[in-house]
Amino acid sequence: MPLRRLGWAFLLAWVFCVFYTNATGAVSTQVWQEGMALGSALYYAAFPLATSVTTLIVIVVAEPHFGAPTNHRALRAAAPFLTAASTPLLFIVPTDPAANAVLFGVGSIMTGVGSALLWVMWGEYYAVIPREKSELLAPISSVSAAVLVLLVSAMEGWVAIAAATVLPLLSGLCLHLVWTDNADKTERRLAQTARTSGKTDARHLLAGLGRTGCGILVVFAVVSIAGMNRADYVEGLALQTILVFSALMMALVAAMAVSGPRRISMFFLYRWICPTLVIGLAAVILLGNDGNIAAAAASLGGRFTFCLIAQIYFANYAAAGRATPAQASSLGWLFVHAGDLLGVVIWTVLGPWITTSPEGILWVSTISIVVLVVVTMMVMGETSAFLQVPEQNPVEPAVHGAAESASTVDGANAHTADSIGAGIEIASVVELGPNPNSESATETDPEARIAALAAEHRLTPRETEVFALLSQGRSIPYIRDELIISRETAATHAKHIYAKLGVHSRQELIDLVQR
Repeated sequence: MPLRRLGWAFLLAWVFCVFYTNATGAVSTQVWQEGMALGSALYYAAFPLATSVTTLIVIVVAEPHFGAPTNHRALRAAAPFLTAASTPLLFIVPTDPAANAVLFGVGSIMTGVGSALLWVMWGEYYAVIPREKSELLAPISSVSAAVLVLLVSAMEGWVAIAAATVLPLLSGLCLHLVWTDNADKTERRLAQTARTSGKTDARHLLAGLGRTGCGILVVFAVVSIAGMNRADYVEGLALQTILVFSALMMALVAAMAVSGPRRISMFFLYRWICPTLVIGLAAVILLGNDGNIAAAAASLGGRFTFCLIAQIYFANYAAAGRATPAQASSLGWLFVHAGDLLGVVIWTVLGPWITTSPEGILWVSTISIVVLVVVTMMVMGETSAFLQVPEQNPVEPAVHGAAESASTVDGANAHTADSIGAGIEIASVVELGPNPNSESATETDPEARIAALAAEHRLTPRETEVFALLSQGRSIPYIRDELIISRETAATHAKHIYAKLGVHSRQELIDLVQR
């Protein structure tokens, strides 16, 4: 695996070193310093996140008018340097409180703008490469990031800060190496396809998210609260143990998600993240301060895993033509950072009550568990076509062409229809009906054969999608995760397809398609 393709790992490691762990020490002044006013506490806790959220919103709104960040070489060069230069500013603590506040504010603006641009540009890269590669790169990068944070945590003082400062520069260098002319052309094609659909304005983008975006926001708010609920001593050996746990958790989840019949999906990873967070918060309820280490481990593992989700999930969102690559990536990290911001604000506001009331932390942990379970159940029940290519889309050929062009990025192999969602051409062919003059084509083209059979036996668009996957030998669990439907729904569709086609087994169905 060329190191340049793992550049996202350096960015992920940077944010965990600087904000999510004590790997590089405390940022500026301690938020929980005794006697600090609520306004000052919110400023130091939330301003960097607020700046990042604002930048992401600006990208979503401005991208249709000014293009993607990767379209501008100046931004590609400035983002890593801006992020790196801001890092030391967050750790310098002048004796004058006013000077400290100003220095922290300048560093927060620089880091918010620079890192947001880097998040979006790496998201664009993941959107223009084939899906199989993104599902390989994201887990490897996430585990690599955990190892990098582990290495930085073994350093002390300004040595650790210097190491963290270099990480955005390495990320920017890798981005410069992987963002080729072919990648740029593919991004522009995907962006043009999304714009042609007329759904790239902010209102349509948010309306198309359903419950998924809100689910990401709320879960990250709970993750943030669990992370804030840690003792100051979670550093050194304790922190390194948690980082090893996080790396092992991500490796295990990713290996199960990309192997066998499964794919990385929001549903699959929710099944892991919800129990992990519940266990961490329950430890606080049962053990008090002694449970903080479990909550910190659940929070850190959850953050890493959910970052992995967002990177792949929103890359597929762009590849499906539902948003431009820049907008899709911006939306993903917008919900992640907004959830972080919400969690930080809630904890900061409730901080005085939590520290003075013995029942405070119990109430916060209990309510967090209830909210997490309810939201997870709502998201798990969401069957809307968030990651699916719309069944009736007049620009589907353009989307397919854009996906095929992505095969040239980094010497990748040819894209398959699976890389942008099953049934992308099939649905449009069924809608138009079979061509009576294309019998010879159907004999050699499996997709045309599937479309012809679907039209002949009057399969619904959804049944056609399931039919296409069954004809490839895919299992019911694979179809469930691929189409984001329940196992029962997938099995029911398969039963109806067998009945309509007059076959009694998977092999008979495959033989029918290949006949």
